[in-house]
Amino acid sequence: MKRGAVVWVDLSDTHPPEMGKVRPGIIVSGTAHNEMLNTVVVVPTSSIAPEIRPLRLAVGNFAGKDSFAVIPGIRQVRKERLRDVLGQLTHTRLAALDECLEAYLS
Repeated sequence: MKRGAVVWVDLSDTHPPEMGKVRPGIIVSGTAHNEMLNTVVVVPTSSIAPEIRPLRLAVGNFAGKDSFAVIPGIRQVRKERLRDVLGQLTHTRLAALDECLEAYLS
């Protein structure tokens, strides 16, 4: 799986405030690691606005809805949880997501 890919991911078996259900997610782990490991790291998306940097970032329209990356929802998932690919973030949006991740995680 390529870094920056937007995929359907099954995030079920969660408890609030964790994000659950099948929803688009952005793969943020490195492409080389993704090829070797049985897991990837994803940032789930939501259609609930607004953008609140660095916690929520507008990333485009996926699955027919404006999508917002929910940075605090970052998590590692098994590849078996991944479904179809919906698209790929642009370099600009991936760079903005990286900035938000860095701000959130530092």
